Amino acid sequence: MDTRNRHRNQCEEYARLDRRPYFERKARYEVAADRMRRGGLCDRDIVVDVGAGYTELDVCLRVDHGWRGRYVPVDGWLDGTDLEVWKPEDTFGWFAALEVLEHLKDPGRLVEEFKAKATRGFVITTPNPNVVDVLAMDPTHITPLSRDVLESWGIYTTVHKFYGRHEDGIAGLWTREPVR
Repeated sequence: MDTRNRHRNQCEEYARLDRRPYFERKARYEVAADRMRRGGLCDRDIVVDVGAGYTELDVCLRVDHGWRGRYVPVDGWLDGTDLEVWKPEDTFGWFAALEVLEHLKDPGRLVEEFKAKATRGFVITTPNPNVVDVLAMDPTHITPLSRDVLESWGIYTTVHKFYGRHEDGIAGLWTREPVR
């Protein structure tokens, strides 16, 4: 079995793990949609959802926010993409990486790719290691990311309730132009 198919199979196993219902996970999509809208998201923008999974960010943007732009999912489960080495082939308005960075050995590398290829900006969400044991949440979590680390990368952060505990999640926004 080649590496791409092996990776796709690993992602398929991950996708089969028990998931909380959409309405419980929706908070992260709402925060991401809000941050992108504050950053100027418009219907002419392309959003690349890195680690898209079930493409629920697209559902939230379209159903709850009336967005009509182009949505591009990138995910090992969908297409065999290995995010440890993936590089965007072109520039796009927005990147989103929701609950992704903590799964990577070198999340800073992907953040630098976003900065190089985003014409508007990017959003991220991740568990807050100051509130929850990130490594114990999921066997594929390998890199806890604090607000301090994210902010040192130039990402504006806020804390939220994503998993059932006060301030247990972090949302981050980076934009090429200052947010008004």
